[in-house]
Amino acid sequence: MIRMLLSRVFTDRSVWLLPVAGFALTSGIGLMVFGGAMYFYRLQDPWLADVYFVYATAALILLVIPMLALMHSAARLLARRRDERLAALRLLGAGSGQLRRLVLAEAGTLAAAGIAGGALLYTALMPAVGLLPFAGSPMGVDGLWLGPGLLAAACAVLVVFAFAAALTGLRRVEITPLGVRTRQVSQKVWWGRAVVALAGVVVVFVLYVFVPVPNELLAAVVGFAFLAVPLLAVQLVGPWVLKLVTLIHHRRAKTAERLVAARNVLEAPQQMWRQVGGVAVAAFIGVIAGCGMALVGAANPEYMGEEDLMLLGDVQRGVWLTLAVAFLMTACSVGLNQTAEILDRRQLYSGLAAMGFSLSHLSRIRILSVMRSLAAVLLIAVGAACVVALPIVGAAALTAPVAVATVALVLVAGVVMIRGGMSATTPTLRSVAFSHR
Repeated sequence: MIRMLLSRVFTDRSVWLLPVAGFALTSGIGLMVFGGAMYFYRLQDPWLADVYFVYATAALILLVIPMLALMHSAARLLARRRDERLAALRLLGAGSGQLRRLVLAEAGTLAAAGIAGGALLYTALMPAVGLLPFAGSPMGVDGLWLGPGLLAAACAVLVVFAFAAALTGLRRVEITPLGVRTRQVSQKVWWGRAVVALAGVVVVFVLYVFVPVPNELLAAVVGFAFLAVPLLAVQLVGPWVLKLVTLIHHRRAKTAERLVAARNVLEAPQQMWRQVGGVAVAAFIGVIAGCGMALVGAANPEYMGEEDLMLLGDVQRGVWLTLAVAFLMTACSVGLNQTAEILDRRQLYSGLAAMGFSLSHLSRIRILSVMRSLAAVLLIAVGAACVVALPIVGAAALTAPVAVATVALVLVAGVVMIRGGMSATTPTLRSVAFSHR
């Protein structure tokens, strides 16, 4: 049965094309980032190795969350495309175990295909990316090549994560005939998420600022935790804050569009967060990058040696490269999540269209839902990043013109990205809402 259903999946390109493309892009970028990090880890010069180890690890920490979010978006889009088939199989008497095996087989097959494509993308990009100069010379293909063993291990880890994402998505849907058919999804937002997030930030803040660290290794671990925990805290607290902000919009709604837009978010705050949460990560990275640019700009080249000037240029390139990769993954995640959101709410949009709502009205509802949520998201992300950056770089770097300009550029790019993602998925909205006509 599994072989038969998988053959049906691959005959319908609309089912597998976007998820596989998402897996391919995620794994390709992820392997390239990992290869770049390994280049710095393998440097022979002891002083350079120590310095670049810190910068490479910080970049990995900042990029791993948008990378995982993009892969989760691909898995989620795939999950939404299989709901109808799950419903039909469950109504025909298939058991929960059979459905789980089908989901894992489908997710594993498509994820493996996408990750194989990502490995090819990684190898195709190596000559171009290898031209970037770091540590005094271009990285080169040999510097970025992970080797067969490490490449296979990294791909295996990505496949395991795809399995985990598939199981997580399956658990959110009740495996009953009516539950699958009506997409009964648990979307409760617990206030304890905010408490956990705040407690984590307070703990790492106290450790970093007030607790003496006996050795360099432990100091590096605490420093990386101080960078990573607030970024994770933003992901935890975001849906809860969205719910609170949207409750205010719901009470103040004066038009049908505003009311439906608010209810759209309140029905599934976590789902809305997934649409715009990637921009939160990009904004967080943008604040840290802006502070790094401010510190670099404050250095006086006249008093610097050749090695220091090389490091200065590498830091600048690294900051912009990290920011570009974060935005590339965020843009892809936005497109996938916007598409998945329309498919999730197929019945809502088709029902509103049957009631007389035009495409412009439906687009307006989406714009109100997403852009209001985006404003709250950016406020959370920038605030958290400022809390992280302040004890590290100080208020002078945080308020420097280059830092403020970088943050402003990131915020504008985030808004344009979300708005562009909504425009790109308008044809999908039209086909879903007006397919009955």
